[in-house]
Amino acid sequence: MAIAEHEVTVVLQDGEAVRIGIDTADVESLFDAYRLRAEIEPTPGVFGVPQDAFGDGGNDIVLFTGVSWSEPHGGMTGEGLSEASTMHFSGHPMQLSETAEVVCITTDGVVVASPDGTGLLIRVGLRPGSLEVEQNPEKVRAFLVERGYGGQQ
Repeated sequence: MAIAEHEVTVVLQDGEAVRIGIDTADVESLFDAYRLRAEIEPTPGVFGVPQDAFGDGGNDIVLFTGVSWSEPHGGMTGEGLSEASTMHFSGHPMQLSETAEVVCITTDGVVVASPDGTGLLIRVGLRPGSLEVEQNPEKVRAFLVERGYGGQQ
């Protein structure tokens, strides 16, 4: 696996590689929304061998939905805020406000889980246009629980 700030390349069992990065969507000229994109690496074999935990196949892959939205600034006033100012937010669908005016739904995360319980989280980062890769089991589990996936018997 090769990790960079804006993309990660994961080697598959057959030696091919998938490059996962960030796409930007201009939402009604109001704000940018960020989403994951994936493509097969055109030059197989360049990135080495599959990661041990995921190399035997049989992995589960779960895509997660994100949402970016704008809201009117409300009654707030201050330097730099005009009557028509808006605020922009990003999160997951359970965080979407009832007062949202413009909404863009995206794919903002993917978790790969191996049969032995190892997890890999790839998600849109907090910094615009960045990508985060997490393999720490507690952090992957916390993401899953926050998104309402698992953790409940």
